[in-house]
Amino acid sequence: MEKLYRILYPMRVVLITSKYGKRENVMAAAWCFPISMDPPLFGVSVSRKRFSHELISKGKAFGINLVGKDMEKEALLAGRSSGKGKDKFVEFCINKEYGKLGIPLLKDSPASIECRLVKEIELGDHVLFVGEAVNVIKRREAKGLYHKGEDEFIEI
Repeated sequence: MEKLYRILYPMRVVLITSKYGKRENVMAAAWCFPISMDPPLFGVSVSRKRFSHELISKGKAFGINLVGKDMEKEALLAGRSSGKGKDKFVEFCINKEYGKLGIPLLKDSPASIECRLVKEIELGDHVLFVGEAVNVIKRREAKGLYHKGEDEFIEI
């Protein structure tokens, strides 16, 4: 079956940030969505193979950073490489600040949602991380960047 999940595309791109101990990471994700209004819950689906999986699972928190058209380069770079052997924030010159839970959030993101991990659900080859929003930082208005597949994006 040829990438059946692509039938739902385009999907909004976000940059997921995480931290455990002194290790931090940023990864691109299109599988991120609201789950509940009360309490405010969000989900992000992450492959067990990803370095971010380990950091979110052990660090018990993650950041959802919205991506505007001006951040397409950062989304591509963060999505194409692993942070396991490098600091993507330094290597790709991604500006960060720290939220209430001590995880990195992206200063250049139009908005960031800081989530405390409340549940991990094993689903096929991914884990659905469910987080409760504990902090929202809105920096500016911006249209969203949506992934169409491969290196194709649109702004909506």
